[in-house]
Amino acid sequence: MIICLRTVAVPAAWRQRYLDWIAAGRAIREDHGILAELVCEPADTGGDTVVITVWSSHEVFDAWIATPHRDALTASEVHQAVQYQPITRYEVPGGYLNLPGLTVHQPTAPIPEEMP
Repeated sequence: MIICLRTVAVPAAWRQRYLDWIAAGRAIREDHGILAELVCEPADTGGDTVVITVWSSHEVFDAWIATPHRDALTASEVHQAVQYQPITRYEVPGGYLNLPGLTVHQPTAPIPEEMP
């Protein structure tokens, strides 16, 4: 399994359209082997957004990069409005995911002001 991390600068006026674009592309990305995609924003104001994708292997990710479906997504108006830094790939030698726990929490739930 590999993790791909990419820093992106999303103009404020494009934020919701960008999140909708990510959601709209889910099915085609899953058809090409993506396991997960997370859009992470800074907890404090300012700073760039980080997009994390999870793939079963470098080969699966490379096949996605080479597909015309990806080219069609990156040619979109929304993709062109966002500034992208290079993708960094990470091997995953260990760790875990709490899948039942992940299904309980909404990814768009507001962050509480005070953590217990």
